[in-house]
Amino acid sequence: MDVFELARRYHQELGIKEPSFATLAAEIFGELGLKIYEHLKGEGYTLKSTRFIDYDKSLVLEVVKEEKAFEILLRKA
Repeated sequence: MDVFELARRYHQELGIKEPSFATLAAEIFGELGLKIYEHLKGEGYTLKSTRFIDYDKSLVLEVVKEEKAFEILLRKA
């Protein structure tokens, strides 16, 4: 899958609205972020929001299940 298809999926599935950030996520994390989200979704978690920190290496996925909220940090080493 090419980077533009991955960027489209980051936009649609993870709600990263800014096209340049969706493309950045696709370039940095490839399918990893999408696979993590798919697994969590299968376990009953709902994606509340996504955001970048450090703008070039860290993506935060905020998920909720029932009354519990979690933040999952994807960081490029």
